[in-house]
Amino acid sequence: MEKIKNEIRNKIHDKKLYFFAIVTVLFFGVFCIMQYAPDTYTVFTDDIDNRITHFCSCGRFVSGLYLYFVRKVFDIGNRGTYFISYFMAIICMSISLYKLYNIIRSDISNNTVISVLTTIMIIINPFSIELFLYIEKGIIILSILLCILAIEQIIKYFKEKSKIAIFWGIVFMTISNCCYQGTVGLFFGISLIYIIKYSKNISEFIKNNIIVVIEYGIPAIINFLIIKFMAINSRVSGNIIFSDSIKKIIDGTKSMLFYSYGILPKFYFITMIIILLVFIIYKSFIQKSSIKEKILNILGIIYIILGLLAVTIMPQLLQDTNSIWFVARSSYPMGAILGIMLLYILLNIDLKKLDKLFLIAIIIIFLSIQFCSFMRFSIDNYIGNYMDKTITLNIESIIEEYEFKTGEKVDSIAIYRDSVRQYTYPELKMSGDMNIKAYSADWCIPGIIKLYTNRNLKIVESREDLNEKFLQKNWDYFDREQIVFDHNVMHICIF
Repeated sequence: MEKIKNEIRNKIHDKKLYFFAIVTVLFFGVFCIMQYAPDTYTVFTDDIDNRITHFCSCGRFVSGLYLYFVRKVFDIGNRGTYFISYFMAIICMSISLYKLYNIIRSDISNNTVISVLTTIMIIINPFSIELFLYIEKGIIILSILLCILAIEQIIKYFKEKSKIAIFWGIVFMTISNCCYQGTVGLFFGISLIYIIKYSKNISEFIKNNIIVVIEYGIPAIINFLIIKFMAINSRVSGNIIFSDSIKKIIDGTKSMLFYSYGILPKFYFITMIIILLVFIIYKSFIQKSSIKEKILNILGIIYIILGLLAVTIMPQLLQDTNSIWFVARSSYPMGAILGIMLLYILLNIDLKKLDKLFLIAIIIIFLSIQFCSFMRFSIDNYIGNYMDKTITLNIESIIEEYEFKTGEKVDSIAIYRDSVRQYTYPELKMSGDMNIKAYSADWCIPGIIKLYTNRNLKIVESREDLNEKFLQKNWDYFDREQIVFDHNVMHICIF
C-alpha cells in the first residue's frame, strides 16, 4: 500500500503531467464556455429515460450510466451535466498524454522533445476536435485513456508474458468500447508497433498479432452483439448492400486522407504521410544494417499504415449501408497515423541531429496549422450556437405575438424545407456533423425550441400546399415568411 501511495505521490508531483494538462487546455480550453451540438438540445430536453435508452442502444453504456447518475440520481442540471463532462474530458486527455509519453520514454531515452511532440501528435490528432463537441465528451475521451491503459497491458504481456495483463487489457478495451467505439482503433494502431518490436521471428510475430486481435476483437464483438441482439440499433440491424457500401467507403477514405474532412488544408494530411514514409524508406536504406533489416523496416511501416487504415474502415463495413458515415470522430485512429509513424521512426531509425531538427520542424508546423484550424472550428461553433439561439428567440416572439392576437395556443409544429438545404450558416466552417446548425435537422428543432422557450411542441404532418410553396423559396437566413400559423400549429420552413 505504501508503494502505491509513493507512486501516486510521484506522479502528482511530476511536472510533465501539468505540462500535458497545459497542452490539453491550449487545444481544448475554449470549450470551458458551454457549447452545443444538435444532439445536445435533445439530451437536455428529451425524457431522460429515452436518452439513456438511446445511448445504451448504441452500445455506449457508460454514457447511459453517466446520464443516469447526473440527471436521475443527483438531479444535476444542464450546465452541471456539461461541465462535469468537460472537466472529465480535460483530465482524461491530460492523463492519456502523460501515460503514453511514459510508455514511449521507457523505450526511448535520448529524444525527449520528439517524444513529447510524438505523444501530442498521436492523442491530439487532427480528428480529435470533434470528440470535444458532444455533451458526452468526457466519456468519449475516457475511452482514449482506457485504450492507453490497454496498450500498457499488452506491452507488459510482450515483455513479461503475463497472462493477467491480457485479462486486464480485455477489461480496459471492453469498457472503452462501452464508452465510444470510434476511438478504440487507437489501441490496435499503437499495438502494431510493439508487435514488431517484440517479435524476434515469424512465429512470435504471428502469435503477437493473434494476441492483439483477441484484445481488440473480443471487446468489440461483445459490444456489437449486445447492440445487434439486445439493443436493436438501426446501424447494425438495417440492410447491407455490399457494392454501395464499398463505394461509400472508397469515397469516405478519399475524404479522410486527401481532404482530412476540411479540418486541414487540402492534401496536407496525405502529403505529411508521404513525407514521413519517404523519410523512413530513405533512412532505412542509408543506415548501417543488413539488407534484411532494411526491407523489414520498410515492410513494418507499410504493415502499420495498412493496419490502421483497416481498423478505421472495418467498423463502417459492419454497419447498415445507409448508416456509413465517414467523419472525424469515427476516423480518430487514422488521425493518429502521423504520430504513430513518428513513434516507429523513434524506435527503428538512427536519427542524426539534422534528422531530429527536420522532424521537430515539420511537427511544430503541422501542430500550428492544426491548432489554428481547431480554433476556427471552435469559434464558429459558438457563432452557430448564438445564431441558433437568436432564431429560436425570434420564433418565440412571433409565436407570442400570434397567440396574443388570436387567442390560440400553439402546441404543434410542422417542418418544411426550402429549395436548397444548408447545413450551416454562411461563412462558418463545418465538417461532417461539426458545426451544423440546429435548424438543419427536423428532429433537433423541437429540442432547441423547448430549451430556450420551454414550449413542448409536438411534430405533426406537413401540408402539401405549404410544402410546394416553400420549395419555391431559397433563404440563407431566418425570415418571418418562413413561419405560417394554422390555429394551434406552427408551420416552419428550415433553410
